[in-house]
Amino acid sequence: MAHQVVYLVKMYNIPPCLVVNTNQIGVHLVPTGRDRTWERKGAKHIQVLWIKDKRKIIIVVSSSTNGSMLPL
Repeated sequence: MAHQVVYLVKMYNIPPCLVVNTNQIGVHLVPTGRDRTWERKGAKHIQVLWIKDKRKIIIVVSSSTNGSMLPL
């Protein structure tokens, strides 16, 4: 794949600032780790909330081959 991109950039004289790499990741709005709770320290019974909370936002990060980062 990388060789094809290099070939096309050279063949069509595409400026490096127009070659963009993009990555995305989902981030939970509410942390749902098992190491966090709202109960007092030393409590005998702990109620677990939001264990199946699937609300996320998607963060997309992009950068060009000349090293500049595009806005989120």
